[in-house]
Amino acid sequence: MDKAILLQSDDLAVGYHRNTAKELVLHKNINVQLHQGEFACLLGPNGAGKSTLIKTLSGFIPKIKGTIKVDGRELHSYKRNQLAKVVSVVLTERLLVSNMTVFDLVALGRTPYTDFFGTVSKKDKLKVLQAIDDVGLHGFANRQLVCMSDGERQKAMIAKALVQDTSLIILDEPTAFLDLPSKIEIVQLLKKLAREKNKGILLSTHDLDLALQLADKIWLLAQGRQLEDGIPEDLVLADGFRRFFEKEGILFDNERGAFKVEQEQLKTIRVVGKGIEYKWLSHALNRKGYQTTEAEGDYPHIEVDKTNNKAYILHQTDGSMHALRTIEDLLQQITLD
Repeated sequence: MDKAILLQSDDLAVGYHRNTAKELVLHKNINVQLHQGEFACLLGPNGAGKSTLIKTLSGFIPKIKGTIKVDGRELHSYKRNQLAKVVSVVLTERLLVSNMTVFDLVALGRTPYTDFFGTVSKKDKLKVLQAIDDVGLHGFANRQLVCMSDGERQKAMIAKALVQDTSLIILDEPTAFLDLPSKIEIVQLLKKLAREKNKGILLSTHDLDLALQLADKIWLLAQGRQLEDGIPEDLVLADGFRRFFEKEGILFDNERGAFKVEQEQLKTIRVVGKGIEYKWLSHALNRKGYQTTEAEGDYPHIEVDKTNNKAYILHQTDGSMHALRTIEDLLQQITLD
């Protein structure tokens, strides 16, 4: 069964209205869709215009040209209070308000549904507590934001978006200032919410590795290029990441789905073995500038001997042999020789 289209752009151009007579167009001919239950990541280099696109799709800045539809209706036709009931937005900025608790923050997400005086009903309170639980902050309702980690505060911001009861959630680099474990946790949470709550979630991020692992769709954006979108695997096979991100000396490895730094190769070394020790030994040698191979030749070779207390046996071309216990010891021995 096809999922409903929650966000769609047709022939969209985004940029800035400098004045009534002149416009600055950053990107045009943007045609994308985000479906119910789908988690999409917007990726691109710094200065690519990701925030501009996010703010245009969210209704914060006007489009230059084309159409944007949210939940089947043109974005510009929504009144502000109506739009707050179909799309919620999480921005990059840290929120630190003295004495504000998690409950206070999340409850702000119910503003579109409260009366003139902003009264939070019993039903609203239950929704707030449920949203706090849904983002993994059970027991944090009365915790002050200033006493929480950046990752915990960002979860609270996501709970605030969640409690708005919108079908669409848009986030502009909410993980930018988080450490790696917190970034992973936040992206995993967004993936889970899209699937379990049947929401469309669009995340602008720099974390290509996480996007490759968790996104249902990826949107690629760069200056001077047409936006490309698709599932991660198709974009890799079509060299999308190479076209959008590669620079001199920085290459995208389609086999591993990751970037690597191009280095001058000092000499060739044969590596024989398998398993995780083999993988990380090859990694260390490549990092030091050595070209690794499995083919025989007139060059040193290394055996990964997992039976001998994970020793690394270095065979030099002069017939000498060295048994080393760690990769660090091995690298030092190669340098000495």
